[in-house]
Amino acid sequence: MERLTYDDDLFLRMECVLGVPVVNQIVWRFDRAVAPDALRSMWQLLAAGPIDRSVRRARVPGARDSWTAARRPADPVVIGSPIARAAVDRWIEDEAAVTLDPIGGPAWRLSATSVAEGGTVVSLVGSHVVGDGGALTSAAAAALAGHAVPDDFARVGLDHGSESAAAITRADLSDGLGRVGAALSGAARVLGRTAVEAIRARTTASAEPSEGTPDGTGAGPDRPRVIVAPAEGAWRPSTVVVDCLSAEWSAAAANKGGSSNSLLVAVVLGILTGSGRVGVEDRVRVALPVSTRTAGDRRANATSGVSIHVDPGAAYLDDLGAIRASSKQAFRTQADRTVTTTFELLKPLMQLLPDAIVAKLAASGSAPLCLCSNLGARGVALRTIGGVDATAVAMRSITQNTDVALLRRTGGGVSAWWNESGERATLCVTGLDPDSFPSKEHLRGLVEAEFDRWGLTPEFW
Repeated sequence: MERLTYDDDLFLRMECVLGVPVVNQIVWRFDRAVAPDALRSMWQLLAAGPIDRSVRRARVPGARDSWTAARRPADPVVIGSPIARAAVDRWIEDEAAVTLDPIGGPAWRLSATSVAEGGTVVSLVGSHVVGDGGALTSAAAAALAGHAVPDDFARVGLDHGSESAAAITRADLSDGLGRVGAALSGAARVLGRTAVEAIRARTTASAEPSEGTPDGTGAGPDRPRVIVAPAEGAWRPSTVVVDCLSAEWSAAAANKGGSSNSLLVAVVLGILTGSGRVGVEDRVRVALPVSTRTAGDRRANATSGVSIHVDPGAAYLDDLGAIRASSKQAFRTQADRTVTTTFELLKPLMQLLPDAIVAKLAASGSAPLCLCSNLGARGVALRTIGGVDATAVAMRSITQNTDVALLRRTGGGVSAWWNESGERATLCVTGLDPDSFPSKEHLRGLVEAEFDRWGLTPEFW
């Protein structure tokens, strides 16, 4: 019996407890028609792969939920009516808003529509519970390569309900007892570590007084918020998808001593600053997701993350070297398996918490001010469907059922996802602040200005 990890459980709680499901989406844009048979073949392989599964809730308090075969199969590939070129972005948004069910099924959806002026748009959406962005792209790439199971996302725990109720209860009881032990052990290690760090801090403070340092959030807590969006009600964050030539992106990065990743950070910082959410005098914390997926991985969610701080002054506009160096150091530290963080030690305890406590803790939760997800060249393996090459491939993560109050309370800024699919580089940008990014048109203007700053030629979807 395969159990949900802490990260799987986190996204399940977001959906079941907080009512804000998170989904991942891949979108293909073609200048030519894609044969329906090719899409049906892709769907069949996805249906035989690891994203086609459901969560089985544990029978015993404290036990982790487990995976089982999908209770309801995904609907056959949905072929929509033709749409106008100007309606592509709305179609993409509507597909990202579809209801998925990681418990009752289905947990994913494949759809496509033709564009009246020529071409095809294809969307694959999957619940974050059954797989992170890396899992979804791996499943899609495997299906397009003609096989159901990716090398880095094993199809496990799908028992089709063959175990008896008594056997499931016994397994849950055993797992619950084991998780209590793991939680107590982790908490004890954290307490011991905290005590040692407190003693060291007191000794250092008395011997070498130091000046205070900024908190590095860059959230501008003293900057008054200008209310633009309505006071309450549902609110879908603005999203813009834009392409440019991969060669242009690489050249712009190299011209300032950076990499594709450091240029991504700089572009997103520029969008955030242009919105007025932060100023050039702010020190901004940037979140950088990192995939920890390996060959034969059994985890639905295998993503960690690091953070860097970009100092005030916007010196990165002339030299990307500092962002590049701090990112490399953060990645090296994250990859050091000899270090166990306090967060890792507390995961068993957090997964034990009942829903009511999770809901209370979530009331003080926050979203990243600046998140930059570099998916690299993953789009290359996804580019071709039925012998037709996509003009570009976009990838992103979306939180559904958001409202103005939730977005203001969690304090998010900009989230961005970047990938290459051959000669095209695609950037998806979402403005999570309803007041700083009140419309798609406003966000598009900020993106266009930033691309112009870096000498990039944008092609908006």
